[in-house]
Amino acid sequence: MNISDYRSQYAAYCSTFELAHYQYRAGFERELNLEPIYDRYGDLFTRAAIDSLESAYRETPEHSETERKGLHHLLSLARIGYLDARARELTDELAGCTAAARVEWENQSVPVNNVPKLISNERVASRRRELAARWKEALRACNDLRAARLESFHESARSLGFDSYRALYTEMTGVDYERLDASARQFLERTESAYRSALNRAIARDLPDVSFDDLHHADYFYFQRMPRLDPFFPARELIQTYGAAMKNFGIHVERQTNIHIDDQERPFKHPRAACFRVAPPDDVRVLVAPVGGSFDYTVLFHEAGHAQHFGWSSRDLVRRHPEFIYAPDPATTEGHAFLLSHLFLDAEWLAEHRGGVNRERAREIVRDLSLVISSSVRRRCGSLSYELALHESRDLHSEQLSATFAETLSQAMGFRREPALYLAEVDDGFYSASYLRAWAFEASLREYFRTRYGRRWWASHRCGDELIDLWNTSSRYTVEELARLIGFGEVSFELLADTLIAAMKED
Repeated sequence: MNISDYRSQYAAYCSTFELAHYQYRAGFERELNLEPIYDRYGDLFTRAAIDSLESAYRETPEHSETERKGLHHLLSLARIGYLDARARELTDELAGCTAAARVEWENQSVPVNNVPKLISNERVASRRRELAARWKEALRACNDLRAARLESFHESARSLGFDSYRALYTEMTGVDYERLDASARQFLERTESAYRSALNRAIARDLPDVSFDDLHHADYFYFQRMPRLDPFFPARELIQTYGAAMKNFGIHVERQTNIHIDDQERPFKHPRAACFRVAPPDDVRVLVAPVGGSFDYTVLFHEAGHAQHFGWSSRDLVRRHPEFIYAPDPATTEGHAFLLSHLFLDAEWLAEHRGGVNRERAREIVRDLSLVISSSVRRRCGSLSYELALHESRDLHSEQLSATFAETLSQAMGFRREPALYLAEVDDGFYSASYLRAWAFEASLREYFRTRYGRRWWASHRCGDELIDLWNTSSRYTVEELARLIGFGEVSFELLADTLIAAMKED
């Protein structure tokens, strides 16, 4: 195998794949047709390709660190592609099942993926719960396909010579999932009191028709939406706020011709913001459909964090190693994305960037948003614990597994979860672990910037320059490696916990 040719073909595959997803999500295409792409680039993910990459990796000397890291990335991505290829028929069937699933509501047939948005905007608890019950049943109908798809992943991992799916991902990412799970459990314990206290106050204020001891998953959608904050986050000022935030770093988004933000309205455009690596660093696209609200703002800033990361990636590095853009471990790019979305946890930043928000009001908003973020982190802590059990289970249809899901997530979040969602809410590849590592890294990176550039680090052009230097390395380094290179040592879950606890407390 010619490794240079493989890299070139892999970059072309990823670019074509991302462009197809962009056109579908942007509403330009009514259907997502990936079959021609799979047919054209299928040879990238065969056992023969994997064997050749393994040989190339073994034969590359230790001192060629960047090349060895790149080959390890390519090998990992080929293995993921191999798993995906063997499960493709099931993936397509699952996509068809989900696309066909509907919830009947107020004389309308609502696509199942659009139901959470309806729930999040429903003020009446009984109606939220009825919607959620119908949503759950619609999702449950596809559970056999979800289980079969996971079983295919497990079988394919073993066929590649690994003891388990988890062992495969441990080799690819270097993550000790047991150790990470222990840190996640400690985070849950450390934040428990502050989280429950803050949640109790928020529920009493915002959901007066719901008992704190009877919080349901449907209530979580509405809680996360934080509609009481809508007046402070109008849709018309979303892009302007983002531009002002980046200008503080010395980055002028209106001059970034390589990053395109698509905020146009279209009938079939997906409402959720997303970032697409079409041909980084020269072509990065962000989709956004502004409707207003704090969730809109934080999600756009998160996706824009990805866009800045990809858009500033070294052109030379990406040309030689496109695998660093499409890294098998997403924690690094998620960490950069959280850095921007967590600007909303700084009261001084809020007061400066949201007109009409004084310091007292800004502190209240920070308290509310910190509670929402804490619930998300706690959810992922519970998800990781559950996923470790899921991927070791011999029976993916067992009632015990679904009961474990409901108990673990309900305890972590304080909102009762339905056992029927035990497969519908699982992301491929232990993504919960990547999110957790990214959150912990971002907390340390933010503290590093605050120490180095002062409390207004987010208004420092020198800080912006250092950020660009970090983004320049793309995902060449894991978050743990970046932490050591930057100089703040180990990624700290204690710092993440302490930061969120302090932000959730009443003054």
